[in-house]
Amino acid sequence: MIQKVILPKLGETVEVSTIERWVKNEGDAVATGDILCEITTDKATLEVESYYRGTLLKILAPTGKELPVGSVIAVIGEKGEAVPPELLGQAVAAAGAGAAKKAAPAAAVAVAAETVEAAAPAGRVFASPRARRAARELLVDLGRVKGSGPGGRIVEADVEAHARTARAVRASPVARKIAEQQGIALAAVQGTGHAGKVMKDDVLRAAAPAAEAVVPGEVIPLTPMRRIIGERMLESKQKIPCYHLEIDADVTDLVCLRNKLNAKGDGPKLSFNDFVLKACAIALRAFPVVNSRRVEGGIERRGEVNIGFAVGVDDGLIVPVVRDVDHKTIRQVSAESTNLTERARTRKLGPDEYQGGCMTVSNLGMYGIRSFIAIVNPGESTILGLGTVQDRVVFRQGGIQVRKVMALTLSVDHRLVDGMQGAQFLEVIRDGLEAPQRLVE
Repeated sequence: MIQKVILPKLGETVEVSTIERWVKNEGDAVATGDILCEITTDKATLEVESYYRGTLLKILAPTGKELPVGSVIAVIGEKGEAVPPELLGQAVAAAGAGAAKKAAPAAAVAVAAETVEAAAPAGRVFASPRARRAARELLVDLGRVKGSGPGGRIVEADVEAHARTARAVRASPVARKIAEQQGIALAAVQGTGHAGKVMKDDVLRAAAPAAEAVVPGEVIPLTPMRRIIGERMLESKQKIPCYHLEIDADVTDLVCLRNKLNAKGDGPKLSFNDFVLKACAIALRAFPVVNSRRVEGGIERRGEVNIGFAVGVDDGLIVPVVRDVDHKTIRQVSAESTNLTERARTRKLGPDEYQGGCMTVSNLGMYGIRSFIAIVNPGESTILGLGTVQDRVVFRQGGIQVRKVMALTLSVDHRLVDGMQGAQFLEVIRDGLEAPQRLVE
């Protein structure tokens, strides 16, 4: 029986996707749950599973072509069964695409695909599932690992060897933390400190995107991610009436507590973002009006406390979402956010991992930004911008002290949250950061 494979809609805002790679070839046997192909959306690279069993009779969609969701991309049926002419007519001309070619044996096609993926400097790397899992656990950027498997495929031993080398690199604590947050392998960073020690500025330089050759007058086509970012930010500025609130938080005690917990070494390293997510969760529980979204005909109250955090990638921005933050410990939040960050940078997030947030946290403090105004993501009520932690001279308890202070800037959708409520909400976040022991209880 002929069955059509449809390009799925993997996200609320996803309207088009691109076939990245066909895992199965024409003529291959297919079982229910087998991976047919990998597709790229504006936010992630995802696998398409088969809902049917039989034989992959015809591939109708070539690799590298952007198609609307709902398109028929392949046909599955009984071996030797004829494909209806009307379905063959939907096949897109695949000159040079190579996805539907059957000239090479399946094994040769697989090796060629591995070689191309492993060698492409700006593309996706090809790695075994065990290697990908090890990379997530050890915070290793697969793009910097040299594979020793067939066709340059990265295996688990390659990841472990790379991690051992990175741990041997001499680096300052701040440099190591930024490298973890940015997914940068310290072994690949040129240190400028004493005896080649890697310093903070060395990691920041490595994190900066490489300068591209500029051709005057050249028009660079928009990637799906850049197009979606542009559309949603324009929608936000045109349709969401925002106001902005700024407050300073004394995070001296937070810095001490974080350093103390990280020194124990009994779990994932805690970042400032982890504490901020917990503080925001407390505030969202205290102010249900902020944990809301605008819908047709009214305002919908949310039941969960789901908070997104902005992650910069090569060609844009992704906002993974940590769910039920109010019900998780600070260690659980840290482990989940680290995992989401790694998979966001490798375009492996599922739709449920970047949708459904009620607010977003955006941190530019690591780049020395004192404060900034972020743009509310449509569908959310607020976004919190975090600045750098500064040493400031303050008058405290009858004397002059030097304290560590961080600026918090909240952008708020005025259709949902009035100014007084927004100010009180921001105060609760600040109070949580200034009494951090509450966040780890």
